[in-house]
Amino acid sequence: MLAAAFLFSAFTARLDEAPSIKELDGLAQKRDVDSLSKYLVGSPSGAHSPFKILKTNGAYEVGRFGWHAHELVSPSGKSYVVVSTPLTSEDSGELLFLRSGTGLQFVPESESYGIKLIRHDFDLKFDIPEKKAYLKDTLKLKPLAPTGEFVFRMSPQYLVGSISNAKGQGVPFKETDGVVAVAAPQKEDTYTIEYSGKVDLPNYAGSISTKEASLVNDYWYPMVARQPVPYDITIHAPGGWTPVGQGELVEDKSTTAEHMSRYRMDLPCVYYSVMAGPFKKLSKEVNGKWYSCWSSQMTESQMAAQAELYAPIIEFYHRFAPFPFTGYGAVDSLVYGGGALEAYSFTTWGHGSLPIEDAHEPSHTWWGGIINNTYLGSFWNESFAVFSEGLYRRNVAIGNSDERKLAFIRDGAGSEAYNEVPISESGVEVGGVGSSLGYGKGGQVLQMLEQLVGTDKMVEAMKEWIKKSKGTASDWGDFEATITQLNPKLGLKTFFDDWTRKPGYADLTVSDVRHEGGSVQMNLAFNGASYRIPLDVMVQYADGTRSFSTQDIASSGAITVASDKKPVLVSVDPWCRVLRKIEANENPDTIQTLIHSLPRYTDPAHSDYLSDGAGGTGTLSAPSDPNGKFIVGNPKTMPMMLDLCHRAGFDVMGDKLTYGSTTIDLNHGCALAIVDLGGGKRCLIGLGKTRVAADTGRAQVAITDDLGRFLRGKTEPKTSGNLTFKL
Repeated sequence: MLAAAFLFSAFTARLDEAPSIKELDGLAQKRDVDSLSKYLVGSPSGAHSPFKILKTNGAYEVGRFGWHAHELVSPSGKSYVVVSTPLTSEDSGELLFLRSGTGLQFVPESESYGIKLIRHDFDLKFDIPEKKAYLKDTLKLKPLAPTGEFVFRMSPQYLVGSISNAKGQGVPFKETDGVVAVAAPQKEDTYTIEYSGKVDLPNYAGSISTKEASLVNDYWYPMVARQPVPYDITIHAPGGWTPVGQGELVEDKSTTAEHMSRYRMDLPCVYYSVMAGPFKKLSKEVNGKWYSCWSSQMTESQMAAQAELYAPIIEFYHRFAPFPFTGYGAVDSLVYGGGALEAYSFTTWGHGSLPIEDAHEPSHTWWGGIINNTYLGSFWNESFAVFSEGLYRRNVAIGNSDERKLAFIRDGAGSEAYNEVPISESGVEVGGVGSSLGYGKGGQVLQMLEQLVGTDKMVEAMKEWIKKSKGTASDWGDFEATITQLNPKLGLKTFFDDWTRKPGYADLTVSDVRHEGGSVQMNLAFNGASYRIPLDVMVQYADGTRSFSTQDIASSGAITVASDKKPVLVSVDPWCRVLRKIEANENPDTIQTLIHSLPRYTDPAHSDYLSDGAGGTGTLSAPSDPNGKFIVGNPKTMPMMLDLCHRAGFDVMGDKLTYGSTTIDLNHGCALAIVDLGGGKRCLIGLGKTRVAADTGRAQVAITDDLGRFLRGKTEPKTSGNLTFKL
């Protein structure tokens, strides 16, 4: 007890004097948020302390390499403390504090110091053996208000060698761990900033090696308040390598010693990507735009497939605003850490992912590119990218649009992470929760909003939002204002109150379902908080016919659905698209859930069928009973398939398969179906060949084209489990 009391007294005494950098560094290394927060002056503490990111580790595990505190004395003599960690893109990990008496005054990254960045002009050289990048940034900037100095930020590994103004005069600066305090210009000026860094964080941020030189997921450029800024860049890569930059290629020269490319990026953006490697490049022109793929490993056929997949995606998104570039592409990277990262005119993908019908990353040209997101407030642009991907899959003019609309409804299942904070307050500092809310809840919320206002009005609002916010950073509140103004009679404020300004998700109970007086009646109750939801109800009759209706629900109470005759089944939220607690027994089997869980047998005569990512848990000998199996083959060489195809609705004649009124060539398309064998038994069957794995959404029956794109199919609503009732 005596020792503990002494330590407490000693710490209390230190609060009466300025903490040393050694003390702060020790607390940072221990991630002692509570002790660090006691030094804050004029900043929120507790759950809202700026130090909390030391424990949450940001949205993308920034902080995995540990935290340190550093002293920074600016050219004017101001004393700062920088608490930092090696950075990855779209995250935050350089906390800046101005010493104020004995305390620390937080300086948020959104602070612009009255400085406007106008345009960068970079010259970039790589030293491959030393894993270093050498950069010169000729930066045009101007003060919007009188200021003596300002701060810009980069990743900590970059060290500034010199800064000079347009007259060639040296500009005073001081730097600590990626934070640079520099004297501000008195009027519009051009600063030449020369800097370099060892870039060696593969699978996390930038990296340079004999495989690739990648400044992707890396803050390799000066930023002030994450302002969207256009730029030019000249990239010097080794001979035999190909540079890839954002925007338009305006100059390209290659010798045995060097490949130089110059790109012009006129779209102001916050996140910059550039890379170079021994890439092959394949490009295809479609309707006046070029679609490309860069890779050192993919086959020409795979690269061509990726280029072909992009064309309808980019054309579909023209409904929001014109595409700002002459083309789009994908880089297949050997060192990129995971998934993909948008760069507005291309996407970087980790190797092994392509080709893929990716409608998410290209949508970021609009959501994150044309309208920018700093990620400091929320992950709204990820929500709009997720929603846009679903909008594309449900509405693109490929195959049967009515059947697409059902196959690509997004599941509304809630997550415990949604209870942490509202999506309007879910920036990078809240940690992985912010990512979950952006990629998860936000997209689900937008799907429900589309139901309330209708698809056409939803697209109109997104289009109008771009007109208002083009070239600036934005967030949820701006979109709310736009769609509310366009739909004044819908009272959308209550929807946004529930879904963007309140944490959580709905939990429904339905009881006393009955048919009387020419209608189906029931009682709905919210367990806990109520939320405004568009609620689908399906009624099914003895002859197998079904009718669907949607109601705008905001509170517990009675629900009435018109029905002249008595149904045999009522299914509430039959497509499971309300953002709510969804029970496991509510989700029907789909092709996607079974394709990776059932043991697979492939007819030896058709070993090339479904060879591109079509799953199966093992290799079987020829089964006598198809129940619980994934059977791949053709009736011509595998008699069992004749009956199974007939049950699925497939008519197969050699290499031709007909489903309904649609016929595909099984050498350039595929068919998959869950087959009901009766008595609770079922199997999965598959036929055909594609260059890209089939995308079947939530369907139980699907046929695709050569690129794995959904053409036709059948998607069943929920007919058993929670919130279904037999009458």
